[in-house]
Amino acid sequence: MAAAALRVFVVEDDPDYAATLRLQLTRSVEADVHRFETGEEALDALDREPDLVLLDLVMPGQGGIATLKALRAQRPHLPVVIVSAQRDIDTAIEAINLGAYDYVTKGRDDTVKIRALAERIAERVALTREVETLRNQLPARDALDGIVGESPEMGRVFKLIQKTLRGDLTVAIMGESGTGKELVAKAIHQNSARKRGPFVVVNCAAIPRELMESEFFGHEKGSFTGAHARKIGTFEQADGGTLFLDEVGELDLDLQAKLLRALQNREITRVGGNETITFDARIISATNKNVTAMVQEGTFREDLYYRLFQFPIQLPPLRDRGQDVLLLAESFRRDYLRRHDNLENRSFAAATRRHMLHYAWPGNVRELKSAVERALLISETPELMPEDLLLDVGSRAESSDAAPAEQVQDVQTPDDIMPLEDLKQLAVQHAYDVCEGNIEKTATHLGVARSTVYRVMRKMEENDAA
Repeated sequence: MAAAALRVFVVEDDPDYAATLRLQLTRSVEADVHRFETGEEALDALDREPDLVLLDLVMPGQGGIATLKALRAQRPHLPVVIVSAQRDIDTAIEAINLGAYDYVTKGRDDTVKIRALAERIAERVALTREVETLRNQLPARDALDGIVGESPEMGRVFKLIQKTLRGDLTVAIMGESGTGKELVAKAIHQNSARKRGPFVVVNCAAIPRELMESEFFGHEKGSFTGAHARKIGTFEQADGGTLFLDEVGELDLDLQAKLLRALQNREITRVGGNETITFDARIISATNKNVTAMVQEGTFREDLYYRLFQFPIQLPPLRDRGQDVLLLAESFRRDYLRRHDNLENRSFAAATRRHMLHYAWPGNVRELKSAVERALLISETPELMPEDLLLDVGSRAESSDAAPAEQVQDVQTPDDIMPLEDLKQLAVQHAYDVCEGNIEKTATHLGVARSTVYRVMRKMEENDAA
Protein backbone atom coordinates (compact mmCIF):
# COMPACT_ATOMS: atom_id res chain seq x y z
CA MET A 1 0.00 0.00 0.00
CA ALA A 2 1.42 3.39 -1.00
CA ALA A 3 2.14 5.88 1.75
CA ALA A 4 -0.38 8.70 2.16
CA ALA A 5 0.69 12.06 0.75
CA LEU A 6 2.22 14.70 3.01
CA ARG A 7 -0.52 17.26 3.72
CA VAL A 8 1.05 20.71 3.37
CA PHE A 9 -0.48 24.13 4.00
CA VAL A 10 1.24 26.98 2.11
CA VAL A 11 0.17 30.26 3.70
CA GLU A 12 1.43 32.77 1.14
CA ASP A 13 -0.29 35.79 -0.50
CA ASP A 14 2.10 35.81 -3.50
CA PRO A 15 0.55 33.36 -6.01
CA ASP A 16 3.73 33.00 -8.05
CA TYR A 17 5.90 32.10 -5.06
CA ALA A 18 3.18 29.75 -3.77
CA ALA A 19 3.19 27.99 -7.15
CA THR A 20 6.98 27.63 -6.92
CA LEU A 21 6.70 26.07 -3.49
CA ARG A 22 4.04 23.65 -4.72
CA LEU A 23 6.27 22.57 -7.60
CA GLN A 24 9.33 22.05 -5.42
CA LEU A 25 7.38 20.13 -2.79
CA THR A 26 5.81 17.72 -5.28
CA ARG A 27 9.23 17.10 -6.83
CA SER A 28 10.78 16.03 -3.52
CA VAL A 29 7.92 14.19 -1.78
CA GLU A 30 4.42 13.00 -2.49
CA ALA A 31 2.60 16.10 -1.26
CA ASP A 32 -1.00 17.25 -1.10
CA VAL A 33 -0.54 21.04 -1.13
CA HIS A 34 -3.22 23.56 -0.11
CA ARG A 35 -2.60 27.28 -0.54
CA PHE A 36 -4.10 29.99 1.69
CA GLU A 37 -3.70 33.75 1.24
CA THR A 38 -4.20 34.62 4.91
CA GLY A 39 -3.46 33.12 8.29
CA GLU A 40 -7.16 33.20 9.19
CA GLU A 41 -7.99 30.96 6.20
CA ALA A 42 -5.37 28.41 7.25
CA LEU A 43 -6.57 28.36 10.85
CA ASP A 44 -10.15 27.79 9.71
CA ALA A 45 -8.99 24.74 7.70
CA LEU A 46 -7.06 22.99 10.48
CA ASP A 47 -9.66 20.22 10.58
CA ARG A 48 -7.97 18.92 7.40
CA GLU A 49 -5.09 17.89 9.72
CA PRO A 50 -2.00 19.25 7.90
CA ASP A 51 1.39 17.58 8.42
CA LEU A 52 3.40 20.71 7.63
CA VAL A 53 2.73 24.44 7.38
CA LEU A 54 4.89 26.83 5.31
CA LEU A 55 4.03 30.25 6.70
CA ASP A 56 4.85 33.73 5.37
CA LEU A 57 5.32 36.52 7.90
CA VAL A 58 3.86 39.50 6.03
CA MET A 59 0.33 38.85 4.73
CA PRO A 60 -3.02 40.62 4.56
CA GLY A 61 -4.94 40.47 7.83
CA GLN A 62 -3.38 38.51 10.66
CA GLY A 63 0.42 38.51 10.53
CA GLY A 64 2.67 35.47 10.48
CA ILE A 65 3.78 35.68 14.12
CA ALA A 66 0.19 35.88 15.36
CA THR A 67 -0.74 32.96 13.07
CA LEU A 68 2.23 30.97 14.39
CA LYS A 69 1.06 31.52 17.99
CA ALA A 70 -2.45 30.36 17.10
CA LEU A 71 -1.14 27.28 15.28
CA ARG A 72 1.05 26.32 18.23
CA ALA A 73 -1.88 26.76 20.61
CA GLN A 74 -4.20 24.55 18.56
CA ARG A 75 -1.67 22.05 17.15
CA PRO A 76 1.40 22.12 19.42
CA HIS A 77 3.18 19.28 17.57
CA LEU A 78 2.50 20.54 14.02
CA PRO A 79 5.76 21.54 12.23
CA VAL A 80 5.54 25.17 11.11
CA VAL A 81 8.32 26.52 8.87
CA ILE A 82 8.53 30.30 8.49
CA VAL A 83 9.29 31.30 4.88
CA SER A 84 9.87 35.04 4.70
CA ALA A 85 11.68 37.75 2.78
CA GLN A 86 12.64 39.34 6.10
CA ARG A 87 16.29 38.81 7.01
CA ASP A 88 15.88 40.22 10.52
CA ILE A 89 17.71 37.92 12.94
CA ASP A 90 15.57 39.10 15.87
CA THR A 91 12.40 38.04 14.02
CA ALA A 92 13.91 34.66 13.24
CA ILE A 93 14.86 34.14 16.90
CA GLU A 94 11.38 35.16 18.02
CA ALA A 95 9.79 32.69 15.61
CA ILE A 96 12.02 29.83 16.77
CA ASN A 97 11.35 30.68 20.42
CA LEU A 98 7.62 30.57 19.69
CA GLY A 99 8.00 27.02 18.40
CA ALA A 100 8.66 27.36 14.67
CA TYR A 101 10.31 24.24 13.26
CA ASP A 102 12.67 26.33 11.11
CA TYR A 103 13.11 29.76 9.50
CA VAL A 104 13.88 30.02 5.78
CA THR A 105 14.69 33.31 4.10
CA LYS A 106 13.30 33.76 0.60
CA GLY A 107 15.97 34.08 -2.02
CA ARG A 108 18.85 32.02 -3.31
CA ASP A 109 18.65 28.29 -2.44
CA ASP A 110 15.49 28.75 -0.35
CA THR A 111 13.60 26.04 -2.22
CA VAL A 112 16.51 23.61 -1.76
CA LYS A 113 16.27 23.98 1.99
CA ILE A 114 12.48 23.70 1.92
CA ARG A 115 12.69 20.48 -0.09
CA ALA A 116 15.15 19.02 2.43
CA LEU A 117 12.89 20.01 5.32
CA ALA A 118 9.86 18.49 3.59
CA GLU A 119 11.71 15.21 2.99
CA ARG A 120 12.76 15.02 6.64
CA ILE A 121 9.24 15.76 7.90
CA ALA A 122 7.73 13.33 5.40
CA GLU A 123 9.91 10.54 6.84
CA ARG A 124 8.84 11.44 10.35
CA VAL A 125 5.16 11.58 9.39
CA ALA A 126 5.38 8.23 7.61
CA LEU A 127 6.92 6.67 10.72
CA THR A 128 4.26 8.25 12.94
CA ARG A 129 1.47 6.92 10.73
CA GLU A 130 3.02 3.46 10.71
CA VAL A 131 3.29 3.44 14.50
CA GLU A 132 -0.30 4.66 14.83
CA THR A 133 -1.51 1.90 12.50
CA LEU A 134 0.33 -0.71 14.56
CA ARG A 135 -0.91 0.85 17.80
CA ASN A 136 -4.52 0.54 16.62
CA GLN A 137 -3.94 -3.16 15.99
CA LEU A 138 -2.57 -3.81 19.47
CA PRO A 139 -4.57 -4.63 22.61
CA ALA A 140 -6.03 -1.65 24.45
CA ARG A 141 -3.31 -1.67 27.11
CA ASP A 142 -0.68 -0.77 24.53
CA ALA A 143 -2.70 2.23 23.33
CA LEU A 144 -2.23 4.06 26.63
CA ASP A 145 -0.26 7.14 25.73
CA GLY A 146 3.47 6.84 26.21
CA ILE A 147 3.42 4.06 28.82
CA VAL A 148 5.92 1.33 27.95
CA GLY A 149 6.02 -2.04 29.66
CA GLU A 150 5.39 -5.75 29.20
CA SER A 151 6.13 -7.05 32.70
CA PRO A 152 3.36 -8.69 34.74
CA GLU A 153 3.64 -5.82 37.21
CA MET A 154 2.82 -3.28 34.51
CA GLY A 155 0.16 -5.58 33.11
CA ARG A 156 -1.73 -5.18 36.37
CA VAL A 157 -1.32 -1.40 36.15
CA PHE A 158 -2.69 -1.37 32.59
CA LYS A 159 -5.77 -3.30 33.70
CA LEU A 160 -6.41 -0.86 36.53
CA ILE A 161 -6.04 2.12 34.20
CA GLN A 162 -8.55 0.57 31.81
CA LYS A 163 -11.04 0.20 34.66
CA THR A 164 -10.75 3.88 35.57
CA LEU A 165 -11.97 4.81 32.08
CA ARG A 166 -15.42 3.33 32.68
CA GLY A 167 -16.53 6.06 35.06
CA ASP A 168 -15.39 9.15 36.92
CA LEU A 169 -13.82 7.62 40.02
CA THR A 170 -11.37 9.64 42.08
CA VAL A 171 -7.99 7.99 41.43
CA ALA A 172 -4.91 7.97 43.63
CA ILE A 173 -1.59 6.95 42.06
CA MET A 174 1.08 5.75 44.45
CA GLY A 175 4.70 4.92 43.83
CA GLU A 176 8.28 5.96 44.35
CA SER A 177 9.57 9.19 42.87
CA GLY A 178 10.24 8.82 39.15
CA THR A 179 7.93 5.87 38.48
CA GLY A 180 5.71 7.85 36.08
CA LYS A 181 2.72 8.90 38.18
CA GLU A 182 1.97 11.99 36.10
CA LEU A 183 2.24 9.97 32.88
CA VAL A 184 -0.40 7.56 34.18
CA ALA A 185 -2.63 10.47 35.22
CA LYS A 186 -2.35 11.96 31.73
CA ALA A 187 -3.17 8.60 30.15
CA ILE A 188 -6.31 8.31 32.26
CA HIS A 189 -7.38 11.83 31.30
CA GLN A 190 -6.59 11.49 27.59
CA ASN A 191 -8.52 8.23 27.29
CA SER A 192 -11.52 9.30 29.36
CA ALA A 193 -14.73 11.12 28.52
CA ARG A 194 -13.04 14.30 29.78
CA LYS A 195 -10.22 14.20 27.23
CA ARG A 196 -11.42 17.36 25.48
CA GLY A 197 -11.28 19.26 28.77
CA PRO A 198 -8.17 20.72 30.44
CA PHE A 199 -5.57 18.67 32.30
CA VAL A 200 -4.32 20.87 35.14
CA VAL A 201 -1.34 19.90 37.30
CA VAL A 202 -0.60 21.16 40.80
CA ASN A 203 2.65 20.11 42.47
CA CYS A 204 1.75 20.37 46.14
CA ALA A 205 5.41 20.09 47.16
CA ALA A 206 6.63 22.95 44.95
CA ILE A 207 4.26 25.72 46.09
CA PRO A 208 4.91 27.64 49.34
CA ARG A 209 2.44 26.79 52.08
CA GLU A 210 1.12 30.35 52.33
CA LEU A 211 0.28 30.41 48.61
CA MET A 212 -1.29 26.96 48.32
CA GLU A 213 -4.86 28.06 49.12
CA SER A 214 -4.66 30.77 46.46
CA GLU A 215 -3.25 28.22 44.02
CA PHE A 216 -6.18 25.88 44.64
CA PHE A 217 -9.07 28.31 44.91
CA GLY A 218 -7.80 31.57 43.41
CA HIS A 219 -8.03 35.00 45.02
CA GLU A 220 -9.64 38.37 44.54
CA LYS A 221 -7.72 41.56 43.87
CA GLY A 222 -6.44 43.10 47.10
CA SER A 223 -7.19 40.03 49.22
CA PHE A 224 -3.60 40.03 50.53
CA THR A 225 -0.32 41.84 49.98
CA GLY A 226 0.79 41.25 46.43
CA ALA A 227 -2.67 40.32 45.13
CA HIS A 228 -2.69 42.99 42.42
CA ALA A 229 -5.30 41.24 40.26
CA ARG A 230 -7.88 38.49 40.46
CA LYS A 231 -6.41 35.00 40.09
CA ILE A 232 -8.35 31.97 38.88
CA GLY A 233 -7.42 28.89 40.91
CA THR A 234 -6.66 25.46 39.58
CA PHE A 235 -10.07 24.07 40.57
CA GLU A 236 -11.75 26.58 38.26
CA GLN A 237 -9.12 26.05 35.56
CA ALA A 238 -9.81 22.31 35.57
CA ASP A 239 -13.58 22.69 35.18
CA GLY A 240 -14.78 20.10 32.65
CA GLY A 241 -11.46 18.26 32.75
CA THR A 242 -9.05 16.73 35.23
CA LEU A 243 -7.18 18.21 38.19
CA PHE A 244 -3.99 16.32 39.05
CA LEU A 245 -2.78 16.88 42.61
CA ASP A 246 0.83 15.69 42.62
CA GLU A 247 2.59 15.01 45.95
CA VAL A 248 -0.70 15.37 47.83
CA GLY A 249 0.94 13.91 50.92
CA GLU A 250 2.77 17.24 51.40
CA LEU A 251 -0.42 19.19 52.29
CA ASP A 252 -0.73 20.43 55.87
CA LEU A 253 -3.81 19.57 57.93
CA ASP A 254 -5.41 23.02 57.60
CA LEU A 255 -5.34 22.90 53.81
CA GLN A 256 -6.45 19.26 53.87
CA ALA A 257 -9.65 20.37 55.63
CA LYS A 258 -10.32 23.05 53.00
CA LEU A 259 -9.58 20.59 50.20
CA LEU A 260 -12.01 18.09 51.73
CA ARG A 261 -14.81 20.68 51.85
CA ALA A 262 -14.21 21.59 48.22
CA LEU A 263 -14.34 17.94 47.14
CA GLN A 264 -17.45 17.18 49.20
CA ASN A 265 -19.44 20.20 48.03
CA ARG A 266 -17.95 20.55 44.54
CA GLU A 267 -17.66 24.28 45.13
CA ILE A 268 -14.98 26.75 46.17
CA THR A 269 -14.67 30.39 47.24
CA ARG A 270 -11.73 32.52 46.13
CA VAL A 271 -9.49 33.90 48.86
CA GLY A 272 -10.89 37.30 49.84
CA GLY A 273 -14.14 36.70 47.97
CA ASN A 274 -17.74 35.86 48.84
CA GLU A 275 -18.95 34.25 45.62
CA THR A 276 -19.50 30.49 45.70
CA ILE A 277 -18.17 28.89 42.54
CA THR A 278 -19.09 25.36 41.50
CA PHE A 279 -16.71 23.20 39.51
CA ASP A 280 -16.87 19.89 37.66
CA ALA A 281 -13.45 18.27 37.54
CA ARG A 282 -12.19 14.76 38.02
CA ILE A 283 -9.58 14.57 40.76
CA ILE A 284 -6.48 12.42 40.37
CA SER A 285 -3.88 12.58 43.12
CA ALA A 286 -0.41 11.11 43.49
CA THR A 287 2.07 10.58 46.29
CA ASN A 288 5.30 8.76 47.06
CA LYS A 289 4.46 8.63 50.76
CA ASN A 290 2.75 5.93 52.81
CA VAL A 291 -0.51 7.79 53.35
CA THR A 292 -2.02 4.92 55.35
CA ALA A 293 0.78 5.35 57.89
CA MET A 294 0.25 9.11 57.82
CA VAL A 295 -3.42 8.60 58.69
CA GLN A 296 -2.42 6.47 61.66
CA GLU A 297 0.10 9.11 62.73
CA GLY A 298 -2.50 11.87 62.45
CA THR A 299 -0.68 13.82 59.72
CA PHE A 300 -3.24 13.03 57.01
CA ARG A 301 -6.99 13.28 57.50
CA GLU A 302 -8.77 9.94 57.37
CA ASP A 303 -11.89 11.44 55.75
CA LEU A 304 -9.76 13.04 53.01
CA TYR A 305 -7.94 9.74 52.53
CA TYR A 306 -11.20 7.94 51.77
CA ARG A 307 -12.26 10.78 49.48
CA LEU A 308 -9.03 10.80 47.45
CA PHE A 309 -8.12 7.11 47.51
CA GLN A 310 -11.39 5.84 46.07
CA PHE A 311 -9.50 3.93 43.37
CA PRO A 312 -5.79 3.40 44.19
CA ILE A 313 -3.17 2.43 41.62
CA GLN A 314 0.25 1.32 42.89
CA LEU A 315 3.10 1.78 40.39
CA PRO A 316 5.98 -0.68 40.69
CA PRO A 317 9.56 0.59 40.99
CA LEU A 318 11.70 0.03 37.93
CA ARG A 319 13.85 -2.55 39.73
CA ASP A 320 10.77 -4.82 39.91
CA ARG A 321 9.95 -4.58 36.20
CA GLY A 322 12.64 -6.88 34.75
CA GLN A 323 13.07 -6.56 30.99
CA ASP A 324 10.95 -3.37 30.94
CA VAL A 325 14.22 -1.56 31.66
CA LEU A 326 15.49 -2.44 28.19
CA LEU A 327 12.17 -1.62 26.51
CA LEU A 328 12.11 1.80 28.16
CA ALA A 329 15.77 2.48 27.40
CA GLU A 330 15.23 1.70 23.72
CA SER A 331 12.13 3.90 23.65
CA PHE A 332 14.05 6.81 25.20
CA ARG A 333 16.97 6.27 22.81
CA ARG A 334 14.76 6.36 19.72
CA ASP A 335 12.76 9.33 20.95
CA TYR A 336 15.82 11.41 21.78
CA LEU A 337 17.47 10.70 18.43
CA ARG A 338 14.23 11.54 16.65
CA ARG A 339 14.07 14.91 18.42
CA HIS A 340 17.77 15.65 17.90
CA ASP A 341 18.53 14.60 14.33
CA ASN A 342 22.00 16.19 14.54
CA LEU A 343 23.16 13.33 16.79
CA GLU A 344 24.71 10.15 15.42
CA ASN A 345 22.65 6.99 15.72
CA ARG A 346 24.10 4.85 18.51
CA SER A 347 22.82 1.56 19.91
CA PHE A 348 23.32 -0.15 23.26
CA ALA A 349 26.26 -2.51 23.63
CA ALA A 350 25.46 -5.92 25.12
CA ALA A 351 27.46 -5.04 28.24
CA THR A 352 25.40 -1.89 28.64
CA ARG A 353 22.13 -3.83 28.49
CA ARG A 354 23.40 -6.17 31.19
CA HIS A 355 24.52 -3.19 33.24
CA MET A 356 21.07 -1.62 33.00
CA LEU A 357 19.37 -4.86 34.05
CA HIS A 358 21.61 -5.25 37.11
CA TYR A 359 21.39 -1.63 38.25
CA ALA A 360 18.88 -0.88 41.04
CA TRP A 361 17.60 2.43 39.50
CA PRO A 362 16.86 4.32 42.73
CA GLY A 363 15.53 7.20 40.59
CA ASN A 364 13.32 4.80 38.61
CA VAL A 365 12.15 5.67 35.07
CA ARG A 366 13.19 9.31 35.40
CA GLU A 367 16.77 8.27 36.19
CA LEU A 368 16.83 5.82 33.28
CA LYS A 369 15.66 8.47 30.82
CA SER A 370 18.30 10.94 32.00
CA ALA A 371 21.02 8.29 31.80
CA VAL A 372 20.11 7.30 28.22
CA GLU A 373 19.93 10.89 26.99
CA ARG A 374 23.20 11.77 28.72
CA ALA A 375 24.91 8.74 27.17
CA LEU A 376 23.78 9.75 23.67
CA LEU A 377 25.36 13.17 24.18
CA ILE A 378 28.72 12.10 25.60
CA SER A 379 29.40 8.78 23.86
CA GLU A 380 32.26 8.77 21.35
CA THR A 381 31.78 5.20 20.10
CA PRO A 382 29.21 3.62 17.74
CA GLU A 383 27.73 1.78 20.72
CA LEU A 384 26.68 3.18 24.08
CA MET A 385 28.98 1.68 26.71
CA PRO A 386 28.23 1.15 30.44
CA GLU A 387 30.51 4.03 31.43
CA ASP A 388 28.52 6.39 29.18
CA LEU A 389 25.52 6.03 31.47
CA LEU A 390 27.44 7.64 34.37
CA LEU A 391 25.51 5.62 36.95
CA ASP A 392 26.21 5.43 40.67
CA VAL A 393 28.08 2.14 40.97
CA GLY A 394 26.95 1.90 44.58
CA SER A 395 23.41 1.22 43.35
CA ARG A 396 24.47 -1.54 40.98
CA ALA A 397 23.52 -5.07 41.95
CA GLU A 398 26.28 -7.57 42.45
CA SER A 399 27.35 -9.38 39.31
CA SER A 400 25.50 -12.58 38.58
CA ASP A 401 27.73 -13.54 35.66
CA ALA A 402 29.46 -16.24 37.69
CA ALA A 403 28.22 -19.80 37.46
CA PRO A 404 25.50 -20.37 40.07
CA ALA A 405 26.75 -23.72 41.28
CA GLU A 406 29.55 -26.20 40.92
CA GLN A 407 27.39 -28.38 38.68
CA VAL A 408 27.93 -26.10 35.67
CA GLN A 409 31.72 -26.20 35.93
CA ASP A 410 34.01 -28.54 34.02
CA VAL A 411 31.59 -29.34 31.20
CA GLN A 412 33.56 -31.70 28.96
CA THR A 413 31.13 -33.55 26.67
CA PRO A 414 27.67 -33.04 25.15
CA ASP A 415 26.30 -35.44 27.74
CA ASP A 416 27.47 -33.03 30.45
CA ILE A 417 25.37 -30.16 29.07
CA MET A 418 22.48 -29.39 31.41
CA PRO A 419 19.00 -28.57 30.09
CA LEU A 420 18.27 -24.83 30.01
CA GLU A 421 15.40 -25.20 32.47
CA ASP A 422 17.73 -26.87 34.99
CA LEU A 423 20.28 -24.07 34.60
CA LYS A 424 17.54 -21.51 35.16
CA GLN A 425 16.49 -23.24 38.35
CA LEU A 426 20.10 -23.41 39.57
CA ALA A 427 20.58 -19.70 38.86
CA VAL A 428 17.44 -18.77 40.77
CA GLN A 429 18.28 -21.05 43.69
CA HIS A 430 21.82 -19.62 43.86
CA ALA A 431 20.63 -16.00 43.80
CA TYR A 432 17.89 -16.79 46.33
CA ASP A 433 20.46 -18.27 48.73
CA VAL A 434 22.90 -15.35 48.27
CA CYS A 435 20.08 -12.86 48.89
CA GLU A 436 19.07 -14.75 52.03
CA GLY A 437 15.57 -15.51 50.82
CA ASN A 438 14.72 -11.94 49.75
CA ILE A 439 12.61 -12.31 46.59
CA GLU A 440 12.91 -8.66 45.60
CA LYS A 441 16.72 -8.70 45.80
CA THR A 442 16.81 -12.05 43.99
CA ALA A 443 14.81 -10.66 41.07
CA THR A 444 16.91 -7.48 40.94
CA HIS A 445 20.20 -9.38 40.84
CA LEU A 446 18.92 -11.71 38.15
CA GLY A 447 17.43 -8.87 36.12
CA VAL A 448 13.97 -10.45 36.01
CA ALA A 449 10.53 -9.72 37.45
CA ARG A 450 9.60 -11.10 40.85
CA SER A 451 6.87 -13.15 39.21
CA THR A 452 9.59 -15.00 37.23
CA VAL A 453 11.38 -15.94 40.46
CA TYR A 454 8.13 -17.17 42.01
CA ARG A 455 7.29 -19.18 38.88
CA VAL A 456 10.69 -20.92 38.77
CA MET A 457 10.67 -21.68 42.48
CA ARG A 458 7.15 -23.09 42.26
CA LYS A 459 8.35 -25.36 39.46
CA MET A 460 11.25 -26.49 41.67
CA GLU A 461 8.83 -27.30 44.50
CA GLU A 462 6.65 -29.32 42.13
CA ASN A 463 9.72 -31.28 40.96
CA ASP A 464 10.75 -31.98 44.56
CA ALA A 465 7.24 -33.13 45.42
CA ALA A 466 7.24 -35.46 42.44
